Amino acid sequence: MLSASSSFAQIWTGKAYDFYKAGEYESAKTAIDSAISSIERFDSQTWQLRGHIYRDISNGDQIYYREIAIESFVRAKKIDSVGLYTVKINGYLRNTLVRYFNDAVTLLIEDGEFEKSEESYNIYTREYKKLIDPNFDFTVTNINYYNAVGSEYLKKVDIVEPTKKMQLREKAIEYSNKVLVFDSLDFKANFNIGIVYYNIGVDYIITIPADGITLEGIILNQKKSEEAFLKALPYLHRAERLDPNNKAVQEALMGCYYGLNNNEMYLKYQKLVDQHNIGTYLERHNTHPADIENVRQLLRVYTQTLIDLEQAEKFKKILFALENP
Repeated sequence: MLSASSSFAQIWTGKAYDFYKAGEYESAKTAIDSAISSIERFDSQTWQLRGHIYRDISNGDQIYYREIAIESFVRAKKIDSVGLYTVKINGYLRNTLVRYFNDAVTLLIEDGEFEKSEESYNIYTREYKKLIDPNFDFTVTNINYYNAVGSEYLKKVDIVEPTKKMQLREKAIEYSNKVLVFDSLDFKANFNIGIVYYNIGVDYIITIPADGITLEGIILNQKKSEEAFLKALPYLHRAERLDPNNKAVQEALMGCYYGLNNNEMYLKYQKLVDQHNIGTYLERHNTHPADIENVRQLLRVYTQTLIDLEQAEKFKKILFALENP
């Protein structure tokens, strides 16, 4: 924050500072605009104060005041020819520019305004390099932001009508690919792309062909489904290498190989998933012994993947008793 130095003995700047301290921002704005129309415009602290005033009123529909705040801080740096306030003004600029980043996040997460969000994000990165540090590395920030955009597109897929799903999935892939440009081994981007293709494959299986249930339509959908599963595999396997014990990745791989009729690989990932789930199944049986679907799962597990003949026989008898009360 600015200090009450001798600069503020100047008439208009002094008035503006007093109004600003009192929270009377409109009066402060009027006074500081008068200051820059006078001889006081040659004082760096006058422009710094103007930046603070305009930044603090740059909310809602008055966001354009933020641009005036930035211009004021930039002018303050130019007037400060000896660099007395450079560090301080750069801090003011950072704090002002980061509001574009915050807006980008709000527009994305809360408002679902994807284009406006990216526009605000681009302003943040562009102006930061232009005004503060042209060599600043935004790699990590870009990865986090574009991953967030891709994830938000995926969330939106779940709430729109079927005809709009593909367009949103393509956008999710687009932004995940932007992440992979920066880091080809980013887990989230690889997983998200894999999940998109996996879900496309599933949709082709469960969707009734446009020309009705015909043999040709079923075969065509099956082919498209397999193509989608095959596209998913490289991304999911890369995600698996990055996080070998991730249950969600294993479930997706299991689903892909099931859709591709690759029984060996399907059982491999079904076993890994069952290892995650077996404790939950057993706990469920303890608390809800009459849950017939849970008993069927336990019988399947002990018969097909985590093979245990004794346990299999036990749950076979339990299942028989539940099915034949």
